[in-house]
Amino acid sequence: MIRSAVDFRAMQANSRSRTHPLLLLRYRRNELDRTRYGISTGRRIGTAVVRNTVRRRLRSVLRRLDADIERGWDVLLIARSPATTASQSELDQALRRLVAGAGLTRPVDAAESGRS
Repeated sequence: MIRSAVDFRAMQANSRSRTHPLLLLRYRRNELDRTRYGISTGRRIGTAVVRNTVRRRLRSVLRRLDADIERGWDVLLIARSPATTASQSELDQALRRLVAGAGLTRPVDAAESGRS
């Protein structure tokens, strides 16, 4: 996970972004052999309980999606207010669309997909 304030500032300053009504996705290449994730939930979203719930739900989606994301990226998710009332499947669909639109997904090999 991206946790340091320096990394968050670098993401804000030097990254590309994709938007969805529920989420904002910022991403940039890192020089690592892994992808790091950060989740930001501002106070305008709600109380600490609400913010923690949104973060927990987004981490759950990221765990399922991580295998499909190419290595070597820093990814920052910024939750928007409608994310607090969105269902888990809506968050999942929104994040999948953002990741695919950003080109962060791994290419599917013909052998992996079962096609010849």
